[in-house]
Amino acid sequence: MEKKFFKGSIVIGDPGYFIKSDEDWEKCKFGKELSALGFTDFLLIEFPDDPQVVIDTDTQKVLGGICQDSCELVIVYKEELEKYNPDYEADFFDKSNRTIIDDFTGYIEHKVVPVTIDGDNYEDTVITGTGNINFRSCYEEDLSV
Repeated sequence: MEKKFFKGSIVIGDPGYFIKSDEDWEKCKFGKELSALGFTDFLLIEFPDDPQVVIDTDTQKVLGGICQDSCELVIVYKEELEKYNPDYEADFFDKSNRTIIDDFTGYIEHKVVPVTIDGDNYEDTVITGTGNINFRSCYEEDLSV
């Protein structure tokens, strides 16, 4: 579990969606070293889970979604992503594949939690943000509980 401070607008998503070329994908070691592409501060999360939503925990409003194909998610500053790839929105294909939180100030962390479904044990990754906007990731079906 890693906890990191962010101050600014952030984007949460699979780096494989917004990296512009195969050459850049290799250059940044498949999303693990985004600094090679000009990102100054980011949080990489191993995320083997199914698509989730991100909700504001104070209002229960859905802020966006997260989906991955590379088993990784990153949290990057929106300004740096726009500079690196101005067409990043199109590259995510759908707004349910990424979450944008404007003007966030606070800490973001992730943890793996045990889950039991129909008697079988699994693990889920939960991303939480604590600050001026409090949020967490969860499965959409969990919202109806």
